[in-house]
Amino acid sequence: METNKRVIDISERFGSWTVLEKQGKQVLCQCDCGTQKLIYSHTLTNGRSTNCGCKKRKESIPVGTTSGRLTVISDVEVKGKRGELLLLTLCSCGTQKYVSKNSLKRGLTQSCGCLLRESLKTSKTVHSRCKSHEYNSWLHIKRICYNKNHHQYKHHGGCGIEVDASWRDNFTQFLKDMGPAPEGTVISRIDPESDFAPGNCQWIPRKERYRQIHTLRRKEFLVSHTPKPAVITREVNISPNITQAVIKAHAAGEANINKLATQYKISTKDAINIILHYA
Repeated sequence: METNKRVIDISERFGSWTVLEKQGKQVLCQCDCGTQKLIYSHTLTNGRSTNCGCKKRKESIPVGTTSGRLTVISDVEVKGKRGELLLLTLCSCGTQKYVSKNSLKRGLTQSCGCLLRESLKTSKTVHSRCKSHEYNSWLHIKRICYNKNHHQYKHHGGCGIEVDASWRDNFTQFLKDMGPAPEGTVISRIDPESDFAPGNCQWIPRKERYRQIHTLRRKEFLVSHTPKPAVITREVNISPNITQAVIKAHAAGEANINKLATQYKISTKDAINIILHYA
């Protein structure tokens, strides 16, 4: 099968590149700025390579441009020790510092270094217990509520259980509300149908939590191995339309029982009862 390959000629130009010689799949090119470089032929013919990058480097950053806490106060470019271009900036903390032009463009540098120092200081103060049982427990409840790949997600996030907003991104508040965990305890919800929230969580002995998990798994087993009755086993004042809507939503992939109950204005128990006996 014949393929029509683009023939590249010596001295042919592609953007700022001028072809000097061919070397197999690559050609030696020289940029208008004087830089010579081996370039793959197809990147020239498809327009992906038009210069050595000098045009981007020449793009100026106007005075007054901000990146995080930094503001460019001079457009005079200075070469750094590694040949990188630097611009003088003023940080919101009052410090003047030369920062890589490329880092400013890409938003990689956000301060003179004060942001990192403040973060580390806060981290040492707030998360001095980052390797503690309390911190790991805080991470755990977030994983089981929001990580769909976690094996416990179906019992928590999958059922509509969430972490209270005051705890979700604030370990300090979590620790303040829960207090230090006594030896051999784990976090547990008082009302298993409510969220991980202040007032609904407590530290309980690990053995007791294991018993809870065992009981839950036993109930799941019994439910999954119990034949569905032909008719519902208890009367509920729910219209057939709502019943069908709940079944249809559940079949479409909605596993959040609390969300189904809220959406169709029924109790959580009624939503579970409909799914168990009609789905």
